[in-house]
Amino acid sequence: MPTRSLLSWFATLAVAQAISRSITSPNFTGLSEPNATLSAGKHATCVTGFVPIYAAASNTNFLFSGPANNFEATDIFIRYTQANSTIVEDLTGSLTPVNGTFNIFSKLCYPSKSTTPPTTVQILTHGGTLDYTYWDIAPNNSYVDAAAMEGSATFSYDRLGTGLSTRPDPIQVVQMAIQVDILHTLAQALRTGRFGGHRFDKVVGVGHSIGAALSQGVTRLYPEDFEAVILSGHSTSFADAIVGAIGTGMQIANMDPSGRFTGLANGYFSLGSSISAHQFAFYKYPHFDLNIFNSQRAISQCNIFGELWTLAQVYVPAPAFTGPVDIVNGQNDFFYCRGDCTYPVNEAALALSTFYPAASNGSQVFLVPNTGHNINAHFGASEAFNHILKFRPCNERREERGEDVVGFAKFEGFILQLS
Repeated sequence: MPTRSLLSWFATLAVAQAISRSITSPNFTGLSEPNATLSAGKHATCVTGFVPIYAAASNTNFLFSGPANNFEATDIFIRYTQANSTIVEDLTGSLTPVNGTFNIFSKLCYPSKSTTPPTTVQILTHGGTLDYTYWDIAPNNSYVDAAAMEGSATFSYDRLGTGLSTRPDPIQVVQMAIQVDILHTLAQALRTGRFGGHRFDKVVGVGHSIGAALSQGVTRLYPEDFEAVILSGHSTSFADAIVGAIGTGMQIANMDPSGRFTGLANGYFSLGSSISAHQFAFYKYPHFDLNIFNSQRAISQCNIFGELWTLAQVYVPAPAFTGPVDIVNGQNDFFYCRGDCTYPVNEAALALSTFYPAASNGSQVFLVPNTGHNINAHFGASEAFNHILKFRPCNERREERGEDVVGFAKFEGFILQLS
């Protein structure tokens, strides 16, 4: 048997053995082109596939068809950040209805050693230039594994315009409003058992960066969708995000030397090809594994014009959401804290009080020390996961054992519990 075929056979056998040991065997209901797989650390049994999602929203009609070349693309970002800029007003038209059915690539994971099917699912929404794999990078950097070991199911997906999901018009279609509606629809589908044939009683919204903004957008418009939200890479400092984006050296994706984005429209932007373009706003050196950095760099995804230009629409308080909120930032997040989330105030705490004035008791924030924007790719990932999974809505197993899950571990980082 050829070596590659032998390795494939062993991998398939490992998945089959894990599935046979799991009470919650995969169910492919609602997924097309399904596959069974294991999480990076093998603590979760997962199914992947495409789900058709109908979404509708009032998008912004941008008076712009996309840059003709990288010189024009760079000029647009310069004009966006320059003093007294009017480019947003110049290019923004009226609201226009947008709708469609989009294929969303998804991954539903259950704890491999569950004795009972979990009643809670965490819906994981990734950030810009990332995809669904951000939540399951490697055995020591897998939120999917960490959640599974605490008894929680997870549902991760590629946002519209990213990874394996549908990639429609990046200017008029892929905007924050339509993304919020997709996330809302996915949350409702998990409650009704549309995916995997299992109804979840509780849905927790977990988002990173743009994914955090989308999760916040859902809590504002549909406050009953989530029992709780966990947001990382998130603050009120939107200006810093613009500076961070400029530092990534964005280029028209279909002109990327890697050739990975051939055929995409000119409103899709990839990161610059240099190491600094990937490190600048996402990583805190030397607090990450270089192998993980290189692997993440190799699979980095696109930023999308429509999303970037409508981000401000979702950075709006959600006063009707009364559930618990956990905001977790890398202490050295450049995108949202200019590299120091303690100065001039704790940015995570400020975001919590600003965006969630009615959040319930037990809401909390945490700054992960020696960690940049992409928390899951740092050595501090396990510390962040440990903190998050002590958050009551995430932890079924401890509730079943009658343990107190409000108390916090004593880390060297910054922890603040708000009442």
